Amino acid sequence: MPIQNLGNSPSPLNVNEEYKKSLRTKSFLDMWSKVHDQKLRPTISSEETIAESSSSSSPLSYGQLPHFLLEPSQESVVAATTDINDHLRVHSLLLEYFDITFQAFAACANLLTSISRARLHHRLIRHLLLELSSAACFHDAHNCTTFDHLASLVDDVANPLHPQKLAPFYRVQSDYGILVKRLTGARRRILRRARLVRVATKAARVAAIGACSVAVALAVVVAVHTVVGIGVAAAAAPMVMTTGPRAAMRSTRPPAKVMVAAQVDAAARGAYIVGRDFDTMSRMLRRAHDEVEHERDVARMVVRGRERQLVREAAREMETGAKGVADQLEELEEHVHLCLITINRSRKMVAAQLQEMMVSGSATSPAVA
Repeated sequence: MPIQNLGNSPSPLNVNEEYKKSLRTKSFLDMWSKVHDQKLRPTISSEETIAESSSSSSPLSYGQLPHFLLEPSQESVVAATTDINDHLRVHSLLLEYFDITFQAFAACANLLTSISRARLHHRLIRHLLLELSSAACFHDAHNCTTFDHLASLVDDVANPLHPQKLAPFYRVQSDYGILVKRLTGARRRILRRARLVRVATKAARVAAIGACSVAVALAVVVAVHTVVGIGVAAAAAPMVMTTGPRAAMRSTRPPAKVMVAAQVDAAARGAYIVGRDFDTMSRMLRRAHDEVEHERDVARMVVRGRERQLVREAAREMETGAKGVADQLEELEEHVHLCLITINRSRKMVAAQLQEMMVSGSATSPAVA
């Protein structure tokens, strides 16, 4: 059998391209557009004046994002829940959920600022090393100034991705683990109590029907001896006939405990998903931090040695790894945008559950021990 010509076979699957296509959905592109369409004021801290003098670009500040892009807004959530009894533990737990999701949104905005600073930091180190490696006269005054700039950049300016600069991010990551456990426990307690109430209600209903049946039987016995009993039996029979249907009609309405359990379940699922996103971003953040710190170590070695061959080797290494660092920062930035979408979706889901309960007139949520 002749071998078919494989020249027209499709090209091998590009995993990176397929990953980007699946990642960049419409909601992702909408969030990306909203984030970058904001009028973000360029900011530079006092310790990064060297960056201002060495590059025309500046890191962007995303600190105002929660006030523009958080859905629903924190103010509207607080206002919408004022009608619910403030002493109830479920209510306070849901308010804590909305507060932590607000902090998570702010932590992601802070992380975007740090990524912008890390990207600029990486470009400045690379630019200064390339400038030194291509200098015609290695020990002239201009190169001495460039060495001083490089020394200031790695000694006076901290790594933008250092854990101390991202303390709110790691604090929120820890809070999410605690919140998921509390929400899961609250949901179990609510459903357990709902089952107990349901069993007790059924038992009471059976007892009531049994009592009515006994009354009818007694009425029949009396009816044998007196004509009046016939009227009693006729009056008692409709009560027995209608007790069950009326109870069934009442049972079709969703109990308040079931509705509160749905709220807590939605909050628990949302908190779990966002918590997992934070775990993923934490691992990516650690790798990106290590890459930037490695570049800083190479720059420190160059500053200490100040030898032409060392500078050229450092510049060559920097050029080789430049794309890897840029790709890591870009991937981390994409995951932050995805996390912003997840936070908004989870908040909307819980807010919709709250709104449904308030509209149904069941705003008195049961307490959770």
